[in-house]
Amino acid sequence: MIVSRFAPSPTGYLHLGNARTAIFSYLFARHHGGKFILRIEDTDRERSSKEFEEMLLKDLEWLGIEWDELYRQSERFDIYREYALKLVESGWAYPCICTPEELEEERKLAEEKGIPYRYSGKCRHLTLEEAKRKGLPYTIRFRVPEGEVITFEDLVKGPISISADDFGDFVIVRSDGTPVYNFVVVVDDALMGVSHVIRGEDHIPNTPKQILIYRALGFEIPKFAHLPVILGPDRSKLSKRHGAVSVKNYREEGFLPEAMFNYLCLLGWSPPEEGREIYSKEELIKLFDLKDINSSPAVFDAQKLRWMNGVYIREVLSVDKLANYLTPFLREAGYEFEDEYLKKVLEKARDAFETLLEAVEKLRPFFVDDVVYSEEAKAVLENQSAVQVLNYVLLKLEEGELNAQRIKEVAKLAQKELGIKAKDFWHTLRAALTGELEGVGVDILCDVVPKERIIYRIRRVLTIF
Repeated sequence: MIVSRFAPSPTGYLHLGNARTAIFSYLFARHHGGKFILRIEDTDRERSSKEFEEMLLKDLEWLGIEWDELYRQSERFDIYREYALKLVESGWAYPCICTPEELEEERKLAEEKGIPYRYSGKCRHLTLEEAKRKGLPYTIRFRVPEGEVITFEDLVKGPISISADDFGDFVIVRSDGTPVYNFVVVVDDALMGVSHVIRGEDHIPNTPKQILIYRALGFEIPKFAHLPVILGPDRSKLSKRHGAVSVKNYREEGFLPEAMFNYLCLLGWSPPEEGREIYSKEELIKLFDLKDINSSPAVFDAQKLRWMNGVYIREVLSVDKLANYLTPFLREAGYEFEDEYLKKVLEKARDAFETLLEAVEKLRPFFVDDVVYSEEAKAVLENQSAVQVLNYVLLKLEEGELNAQRIKEVAKLAQKELGIKAKDFWHTLRAALTGELEGVGVDILCDVVPKERIIYRIRRVLTIF
């Protein structure tokens, strides 16, 4: 059975690179009808926080990633102690009583010689009983076979070989008893039946250490797929200097989960159908294959994401779903409306914005009657002809219903009877209804906003100006 996992540390907000890793792992499991596990790696007590864990879960749920099982490493310490003891008893691990000062001295000597640092191994012959008798703090180190070259077939990068002499004996349990990443990840992946480890390429140096632990404990070694990094536009590793880099940022800025999921999939993965970019989650599950992941880095393009978000807003989402996503943003801005009214607005004006946050401002004329007038709008409304136009419109609005077709008829009549240009009519009416000279079409406003509210805005202008 195919089992993949996503194993984040709750030490910060979910980075876009980690979100892509989660998506790829999720798609791989679902494509093969397998199991997807979420494991919170919170053994770092100082940096891990419940707040970050809650936000992490919220972001994954927002993206539409469902997990079959959820684990927290902080709840599994007894298991790690059991397997650490097994390694000590079998001779694959040993206690190390070297002090931080001694280890720092070793590092300095290595630097002076111009060679990579690796632990000298001077505690290799120390037994657990001897370490306990000395009464000194001790770590547990894994005994690395000297001279061995560890080779594995990476499903993205191809064959990779790393010499064990490059890293030497490494710590698997700290002196305070907390287990170290390279140890616990092996125990967890093995006991959880993980068949494929899909993660960032920054973990490649960890892989040979983990393979050695798998062997020492008699566990089956999973297949590894290391994903290339995501770069910013300047081709350096994507970071805060490139702008928003967390899922939380984009969620709060009004990006849609479907668009984010879709876009992140295309960062480093090439779908079989060339030229197509919009895919549903169901289609991506059907199409996803590790062999289609590019081994070279992908470049994050915020403008491309914004474009894709706009496509989802204009063409992909139903009006009902878009309204559900947009409502909290509009409520936060203080807008009051009925659900059906919002849907009517979106049917006419969903092409006016590319993010939900942008919609708050772009759709303001549909919700706010006490308009704030820009300096440009004031200049138009203070013109004597504006009074003539607005009084004319009020007169015509007394007759029948108001809609897009009716206001266009009124515009033609005004041009003929008042002798004004079309541009002046529409500029005046737009300034009166929205307080701006640009934005959604006046005909669309008149098609959606109730007639009495349009009249209120016009009379307000005549009172102020």
